[in-house]
Amino acid sequence: MASVYQDVIPTLIENTTIQLRIKDGVPHTYWITPIEGYVLHDAVRDWNVTDPHTGETTHYQGFGRGTSSCAASYDFTSNHREFFAVPEDSVPADQIFGVGGSK
Repeated sequence: MASVYQDVIPTLIENTTIQLRIKDGVPHTYWITPIEGYVLHDAVRDWNVTDPHTGETTHYQGFGRGTSSCAASYDFTSNHREFFAVPEDSVPADQIFGVGGSK
């Protein structure tokens, strides 16, 4: 079972690098990493908090400094996981997961 990692150029998501893992000749997984100074949003990191007094729910977006992955069959045009990268200093620290983050 041999795996090869192939850079996706141009990248499919601005301010990231993407590699496609090809396993035994078959595209398998995209590995998405934000470039230095940026954090990557992935909707699977999002969460909601409901205020017990008001019942009001607040939605928070989760970001990470590290790599996210998705299946090679993922359709980047449908955007359901909402991958995008933004400058790290534009995101509250308590919304950044991973190395050096608060989560």
